[in-house]
Order: sequence, then structure tokens, then C-alpha cells
Amino acid sequence: MGIVATVNSTPISEYDLRARLEMVIALAGLPRTQDTARQLAPKLVETLIEEELKRQEAKSLGIEVSEADVERAVRRLEQARRMPAGGVLTLLEQIKVPKEVLYQNVRADLAWSRILRQRFRALTQVSEAEVDEELARMEADKGKPVALLSEIFLPVDQPDKEAEIRQVAERLVQELKAGAQFPALAATFSQSPTAAIGGDQGWVSLSTLQPPVRQALEAMKPGELSLPIRTQQGYLVLWLRDQRVSQGASGPAVDPRLVIQQVTIPVAETADSSQVNARLELAKRLKLRSESCDAMAELPKQVSGGLTADRNGLRLSQLSPLVREAIKDLPDKKASDPVKVPGAFLLFMICSREEENSKDLLRREVRNRLIDDRLDLAARQYLRDIKRNAFIERRR
Repeated sequence: MGIVATVNSTPISEYDLRARLEMVIALAGLPRTQDTARQLAPKLVETLIEEELKRQEAKSLGIEVSEADVERAVRRLEQARRMPAGGVLTLLEQIKVPKEVLYQNVRADLAWSRILRQRFRALTQVSEAEVDEELARMEADKGKPVALLSEIFLPVDQPDKEAEIRQVAERLVQELKAGAQFPALAATFSQSPTAAIGGDQGWVSLSTLQPPVRQALEAMKPGELSLPIRTQQGYLVLWLRDQRVSQGASGPAVDPRLVIQQVTIPVAETADSSQVNARLELAKRLKLRSESCDAMAELPKQVSGGLTADRNGLRLSQLSPLVREAIKDLPDKKASDPVKVPGAFLLFMICSREEENSKDLLRREVRNRLIDDRLDLAARQYLRDIKRNAFIERRR
């Protein structure tokens, strides 16, 4: 296949680009058309170049990412998209894209995160006084408007690329209005730290935003998308999910951390009613055999039929509404009733739970947000420097 770019003598092939396009289109729910591919290809070429630079930088620094780390990150991606365990790999099989296409993407992101934490360790040291200052600012905003936002951020690092980047932003808005999933597009295209969680910014005070961003939000209603907004750093596409007045620094509601064991019993989408009922009966029998989380984890080894088991630690707020409903009254270490999702029945068991003081939880959230903001600025400058010193040849 042809070469679309070379990065320090490492080629990126036409096959690499086509496979990434197929994956992005499928995960984001975009129309599979030549127009979509033509609009997204230039941005994806730049993404592939940046990922290769990140992998090369990680190798030079001796930073490695294990397969187990990659698989855990893929599972988090599935949970963010409310997919059963193995769901994203099943999707890739259906569109005939090797799983390594996704794994390379995830591996580069994990390596980059570790590079930043290692190189800019000083930026991750946030003092108690700095947290107190941010909490005081939040308290001063009490009663002022705040917005629940998701973002897609496209930086403009080179002036001659501005028109191209704006076209990508406009295309993303078109696809979102046509029904594409915001979290999927944010995870693929956004260059903000929030990309890892689908662009979710949480509740943001309008008083802290740049004037053009604030003005755009003041003209929007909950549920609406913005047009591309030019900020000092690049283009921003916002989804206003909700709005209210600030509650100040009162702290979030208690949000327990749960360790949950899950078993997935796959059901073919083409299965008839008798086959679906047979899988349901199997799920009910497995529930009776699930006397502990460890016993549930062993079920795929004991029962044929492509079962998978997963154990994850998550906050209650991070669970999908479907899972929260299934476990809301579930005693610890008791298996749930089977839960039907597209392509599977699921069983859940709460292995343990840990509740925290809401004030402590708020302080940690504030600290993490301050760290992310600092690392974001440093990361963009660092990547610009790596690009400037690299040999990059683009052929399309």
C-alpha cells in the first residue's frame, strides 16, 4: 500500500489510515461515505503522526506499556460507551479491522500520559493552599450561572493550518447534528485532557471562561451544540448538557467507589426467541452458582459459549443508568438478576464498596483538575517541540 507520511524514517501507510478511518467511523456512528472519509482523513493523518512521535519518544525514554495495561484501558473505553466486555473488539471484527489498530492508539495515549507525569512531575504537585484558593473561588461563584459541558478542542499550532482545522471542526458539528455520538468524536479528535472521558468537563462556571466562549454559551439552551468557537489556542465545539446556578464549594454528594464483578453471556443479534430464552435460562443458572466474586470470575472457564468476566473499580456516578438500576438495591456479594443489553445478558456482583467524605472527594477533584490544566498546557508545548525537531514528510 502507498505511504501517506513518514515520521523519522517510520512510514505510515495508506492501510494504517484506512483502518483508522474505518474504526473511527464505526465507533462514532458516522456515515460510511467518501465525503466523510475525505473530510476526516487530513486530521487522522496528523493524529497518526502524533501517535508515532509519542511512541518514539516513549521508546527513547524507556517507557513501556504492557498488554495488560492496554486491555484495561480498552475495557474502560467500553464502559464509557456502555458496551459489554469485549464489545469494541466484536465491533472491530464486524468491520474487519484488526484489534491492533485500536491497541496502537491506546498504547500511544497511555505512553504519553506516563511521559507527561515523568517529565512534568513538578506540575503534579499541588499544595493544600492552592486547593483552598480554588475552593474559595468556587464559593465566591455561589449563585452564579454554571454549565454542564462537553468539549471537543482542536488546537491551532500552525497559522497556515487554521482553515483546515476550522473545516474539521465544522464537519464534526455537522456529524453531531446528524446523530454522531459526542463522546466518541471527542475521544477521537479532541486534543484536551477531557478526551479520555469523552470530552466531559463537568460543571463549569461561566465567569472562568474566555469571553467568546461565555458569549456563545449565554445564547445556547441545554441540549444544544455550539458552532466552532475560536479561542486563543484553537477551535472549540461545546455541547451544553445542562445549566443551573452554582452551589459553591459545598462538595458533591457521597459517591461510593464500588468493585464490581461482571459476567457477560453473549447473545447473537440474529438469535431467535428460543435461543434468547435459552441464554436467559443459562444466565439464571449461573446466578445461582455465583456464591462469591471469585466464583463468578471462574464461570467463563467452566461454561462454554464465549462468556467473559470482568472486575472493575468504579464510582457509582460513573456507572451507566442501566447498571445503577440493576445494582441499586443489591446486597454486597449477591449476584444480580440477568440484565439484557444489546448482544448479551449481564450478571453483576458488588465485591466491595468504599464511601468517602464528600469534602475529601471535592478536594481531590479540584486537585486533579488543577493538575490536568497544568499538564495540558505543558503537553501541547512539548508535542510542538517534538514535532519541530522531527523529520516529518506528508504525502497527502
